Amino acid sequence: MNIRGRRIQIAGSADIEADESKLAYVHSLVSELSLALAREGASFVIPFGREPLLKDRADGPSIIFDWTVAEAAHRMLKQGLAQSSSPNGRLVATLATTKTDSQIPLARRHIFDELRTSDAVNIEFLDPGWNAGAIRRRRSAQLGDVLIGVSGGEGVEHLAVEYSSQGKPVIPLDIQVGSSERDGAGGASRLFERALAQPDVFFRVSSGNSPSDLLDRTRTQDGRTDVGVVVAAILKLLQALIPPRAFYVRLLNAKLPEYASVERFFRGTMGQLVGSLGYEPLQMGLGQNEFAWMNQAIFDSLHHSAVVVVDLTGLRQNCFMELGYALGNKQRVIVTARDDTKFPFDAFALEAFQWNESEDPTKSLDRFRTHWERNINMPTLVRPKEAK
Repeated sequence: MNIRGRRIQIAGSADIEADESKLAYVHSLVSELSLALAREGASFVIPFGREPLLKDRADGPSIIFDWTVAEAAHRMLKQGLAQSSSPNGRLVATLATTKTDSQIPLARRHIFDELRTSDAVNIEFLDPGWNAGAIRRRRSAQLGDVLIGVSGGEGVEHLAVEYSSQGKPVIPLDIQVGSSERDGAGGASRLFERALAQPDVFFRVSSGNSPSDLLDRTRTQDGRTDVGVVVAAILKLLQALIPPRAFYVRLLNAKLPEYASVERFFRGTMGQLVGSLGYEPLQMGLGQNEFAWMNQAIFDSLHHSAVVVVDLTGLRQNCFMELGYALGNKQRVIVTARDDTKFPFDAFALEAFQWNESEDPTKSLDRFRTHWERNINMPTLVRPKEAK
């Protein structure tokens, strides 16, 4: 997997009475890892807010790692070693409420303000009734591409479920410093043990690599392994992951008059952009089928894809059905269509990219890249309601 353009969430916490030296090691690891990821072109999911500290301490260290990640991203941006945005979104994606701003620690205020001033933060404000931790974690998993878990409790465990249920990699680390809420069944360190035995449940790597061996090489040995060695091992594992998939929904009947132009668009403009962004295209009917029924294969693959690209040229009913599924599943969706397509409803409310075969290929690619950047991280159509 190409790390550039991938959005990483580093999540976890420590017990309020954790061993200070071990906690300092974890912060150093998270910081160096975040710096390395930013250097490789990654972006981040970061929940901004309070920064609780060890018991009876007013000067740190924190028992969460969000601001450690934010500090690293801010540092790389100021040094010109990270970009404020890319075709897959801004450097930082975050969920916020009306209370978020007031919860930011004074000592961290400059980081938050300077990231926003640099247009490096995409903030999605939540409705007042959409504040439950479980709902926020579900949305965070929809925003992220990879989860790296560090200790913690129920929160990390739930995030792991949300990421894996969407077919996204979960990389748990072995070090244990407890949980800020003193809950859960062992957090990321317990997940690490499970992942060694059942790595395919957590992540998949390209052929020729051993997933268990790659994960085992990330061991911190309870904080005794040099941070640089652990970071290098994590990067190697990330690079061995199979690329995220872009699921193609499009006209496939070669007997229809629109087929040839759709095929040229997907082999040209579409293929160039999707490939340059590090996605592996997935088109049903091509490659090996692991399912007895094609419909099962279609919806399983669609559900677990990082982005769904829907071309409505030809107005095929199955394309509209798969578009509806992706929207209802709150996935990242890009809609395209040949510019002479006449929709039976106001589909362009989704801002479809209109392509034309006669347009200069370079201009078409530039327009499509701009469209992708503007729409890849659109908020969900429907926001869940929380019973109170």
